[in-house]
Amino acid sequence: MRVWALSAGVALLLLSPAAGAASLCNCCGEGTAASCAKTCETAKPPQGQCTVVVDYAGTAEISPGVNPLYGVSLRNLVVGTPDKVQSELLRRLLEAARRGAENDRRISFRDYERGKIDRAGAAANEKRYEDAIVNYFLGMDAWRNARPTQ
Repeated sequence: MRVWALSAGVALLLLSPAAGAASLCNCCGEGTAASCAKTCETAKPPQGQCTVVVDYAGTAEISPGVNPLYGVSLRNLVVGTPDKVQSELLRRLLEAARRGAENDRRISFRDYERGKIDRAGAAANEKRYEDAIVNYFLGMDAWRNARPTQ
């Protein structure tokens, strides 16, 4: 009986949404990606302002040099009213993006030491990393302040 319960639990974990099954949509008017259009319609950002909205149905890409924490401020992150699963997906997205930024930083250090990039390139990458970490903490603050629904 315990084996059956254990296998049922493992099956539920495997069938649950993936860790990257949430993304961040930059809702900046005409600069909005097509995949984020529906999510951004609900946010209705003020004219001339960029708002970042969590798309719980989207999938974020985190790879070398590509990270949802790069290039936009999460100061006004719109989390919405997530349920418990969606709240966990957002936390996992933020953690994965932070690890990706730290990996990019290590690659940048290694490339600088090997002479693949110059001092200016290394400084730009370090600034990008610092901005990403600020965004991570802003995102985690928004996540903590969101009250999951049942």
